[in-house]
Amino acid sequence: MSPSRSAFRVAVLYSTVAMLWILFSDYLVTTLGPETWAAQGIHTFKGILFVLVTATLVFFASRGQLNCRAKQQRLLRSSQERLDLAMAGSNDGVWDWDIGAGSVYFSDRCLEIIGYPPTADVDLGVIWLERVHPDDLVATRQAIRAHFRGTTDRFDNNHRILTLDGDYAWVHARGRAIRDEQHKAVRLVGIVRDVTEQKLNDERLQQAAVVIQSTTEGVVITDHENRIVSVNPAFCSITGYDPQSVIGQTPSFLKSGWHPEQFYSDLWGQLKSTGSWQGEIWNRRRDGEIYPQWQTINAVYDEEGELSHYVAVFADISQIKRSQEEIDFLAHHDPLTRLPNRLLMIERLGNALARAKRNNRRLGLVFVDIDRFKAINDSMGHSAGDELLRAAAGRISELCREQDTLARLSGDEFIMLVEDLAEAADLTPFALRIQRAFDQPFDISERTLHLSCSLGMSVYPDDGEDSAELLKNADTAVTLAKKNGRNTYAFYTQALTEYARRQMTLESDLHKAIRERELRVYFQPQKDLVSKRIVGMEALVRWDHPVLGIIPPIDFLPAAQHAGLMSAVDEYVLRIACAQMRSWLDSGFALQTMAVNMSGYWLQRGEVIAAVQAVLKESGLPAHYLELEVTEDEIMGQGEKSGSVLNALRNIGVKLAIDDFGTGYSSLLRLKSLPVTKLKIDRGFTMDLPGDTNDSAIARAIIALGKSLQLTITAEGVETLEQERLLCDLGCDYGQGYLYSKPVPAEQLEALLRTSFPDHDKPASAL
Repeated sequence: MSPSRSAFRVAVLYSTVAMLWILFSDYLVTTLGPETWAAQGIHTFKGILFVLVTATLVFFASRGQLNCRAKQQRLLRSSQERLDLAMAGSNDGVWDWDIGAGSVYFSDRCLEIIGYPPTADVDLGVIWLERVHPDDLVATRQAIRAHFRGTTDRFDNNHRILTLDGDYAWVHARGRAIRDEQHKAVRLVGIVRDVTEQKLNDERLQQAAVVIQSTTEGVVITDHENRIVSVNPAFCSITGYDPQSVIGQTPSFLKSGWHPEQFYSDLWGQLKSTGSWQGEIWNRRRDGEIYPQWQTINAVYDEEGELSHYVAVFADISQIKRSQEEIDFLAHHDPLTRLPNRLLMIERLGNALARAKRNNRRLGLVFVDIDRFKAINDSMGHSAGDELLRAAAGRISELCREQDTLARLSGDEFIMLVEDLAEAADLTPFALRIQRAFDQPFDISERTLHLSCSLGMSVYPDDGEDSAELLKNADTAVTLAKKNGRNTYAFYTQALTEYARRQMTLESDLHKAIRERELRVYFQPQKDLVSKRIVGMEALVRWDHPVLGIIPPIDFLPAAQHAGLMSAVDEYVLRIACAQMRSWLDSGFALQTMAVNMSGYWLQRGEVIAAVQAVLKESGLPAHYLELEVTEDEIMGQGEKSGSVLNALRNIGVKLAIDDFGTGYSSLLRLKSLPVTKLKIDRGFTMDLPGDTNDSAIARAIIALGKSLQLTITAEGVETLEQERLLCDLGCDYGQGYLYSKPVPAEQLEALLRTSFPDHDKPASAL
């Protein structure tokens, strides 16, 4: 209710009461009719009573009015307090522009925003717009006019205001117009807030967003459950994934599979304990390529200290890796030929020497020096010389095995490291192949060049025990080769050179020997130590060289192996032996076994199966008469892969024997699984019998072992009756040696066979 209406109500109430009182009191006095003095007293009493009554009425009316007003004031103060608290809590200032009166009210907070104390006597209505930044003034006025016109529902504007310290503060002003019946704005009331810090934060966030969007490093943001919520363009560029396909997933789909689970356990352990992790990690792109990253992961916590996000930043370091690999490569390789350099060669030579010492093997160095290379450089220029070196390096590299190393030392000097040599002469074929590689001319700078090379070779341990000594001696051997007229090779020692040349001569002659049937097959009988009868023969090959005479197998079989002729030799001996056994059986000599040596090379290639089947068919010899012997070292060296070949031979019906038993390193588990029927004791354990107690113990152990495996035992190298008697007493089944006969041609065994088989003219029932 308005104050005027309240006052009017009080006046009406008072007038009514007064008139009623006057009329009633006067009527009462007239009715009583008292004396004049009494009437005067009554009127006095009436007046006093009127005053008291009206005063009482005025008291109660005023009290009610004042109580209502006090209540309203309390409510107003409470509302004002709540408003003040809300404004203080929101850190907002209040402004009220009475457009009609032309006055503007600003709260104390508005003064504080500019820098004035709350008690300052300043008319902000005059100076506020004067302090607005010139660049923002036009936009601020336009926003106010637009709201006055009703174009906008609310006045909402950000602008900068000049503070007392000379800086500009960003403020956010909001307000709403109060309009009259004609919809004309009569007041504009609103709030103003200092948003300087927010603006700075927004700018920092915008800058961070620009950095994240423009950086070349991938950025992944995940929630507290490690599910991807955001990625930047660099992530998409590096990984090949688009944002839609990865958001909501965990980064584990990027795993390469190269790291063990322990790697990820350690990563998460460090991340949870320290809040960050940094390191190299290999991930997989969308196209399947695995690549290296340098990644930093940080945990993000909210105001309560609870984990809210993880942020991972990573860089693709593939190019860095490639550059590092190239640097490392050039540190150990020759930039011209891309071959290992001297540093890497010495390192590999040191490792190879350690292996050779451990395995009791040889290794060799082949020093290659291109003859008259300086003349190429002088006449055609260094670019032509470089081209020639690259071509020569390519040709020599093609001759290397996987385990060999070819290096360029300097200039026109190369060196080849050859491992796993059985003997020094095994190095010779490498030298010859290198020389043959230079037989073809080189096409350099549109010219055809015919070149040769000189080779020097040194062998561990014959020519040195360490890298420096072997390299020096190989270099010395090159000098020897050049002195011998170039285009040749030389070992560090003359004896090795002569031996190597002899072996190469044998290899060359061996081709002719096989072709012209110069190989001879000799036979040595095997005797039953109980019945004293000849029960079998062993076929042994000899080479009847037209110039050198009879060459024993120990001298020419290595040459045959180097020349790749072992299969031809083995098959030749097998064919002659089977044919001779068939002939003896047809003559009535009831032999039980024809033993033929089977090389490890033949066994490894598996060619023996087809060869045996063909020869048995050709000769008509039943398979059970044939016994193939393989040395202990070779059968154990072949490992499990020889099992299928040996089983196939046993299925054919061929008997199998282990030759030279006791000289190798047999595994009993492997031995019992082999389909062999016989063990042959090496002659090294029989030659000193019966006097040598150690040999006697070894022979006894081998015989006992063979018997426990249900194998028959043959002793080689039996030369005396004492040896024969001791072996018989130990339980040995058969003997073979000079006591019975040396290896001789088949025709020289006729007399011995007739003695052992006096009824040989009768048909052999075994056939």
